[in-house]
Amino acid sequence: MAEISANGYQDIRDRIQAGWQYIELRDEAGVPIVRLPESDPRVTWTHEPGAQTLELTVVVKGDDADIAPLLPKTFGSAALYTVPTDGDPMAVESFTQFTMSTEADQLTVIFKVEVPQVV
Repeated sequence: MAEISANGYQDIRDRIQAGWQYIELRDEAGVPIVRLPESDPRVTWTHEPGAQTLELTVVVKGDDADIAPLLPKTFGSAALYTVPTDGDPMAVESFTQFTMSTEADQLTVIFKVEVPQVV
């Protein structure tokens, strides 16, 4: 049986990060609220280069143009996708529910994905 090298693990990690291009914020029942592309300024990869855990941080505010019309809204999970609409999530993470009631509210979601360790 072959063993994956450190370069192989790094390649897997890089492919995982490159493949997930959208993060969807969902309500407490798992219904989509908004799906944001990785290029959206509210979405940032925040892990250290080469880290075993990939970390994606999303910050949305009540006065964001795509959030304000939906208020009040309760957020409860996030999902990573490779496509802008529909599709199957590659990873889903629940978090403590947060109800955004006013345009002054802000939600920060830190989505962490454990990937194979580079040895």
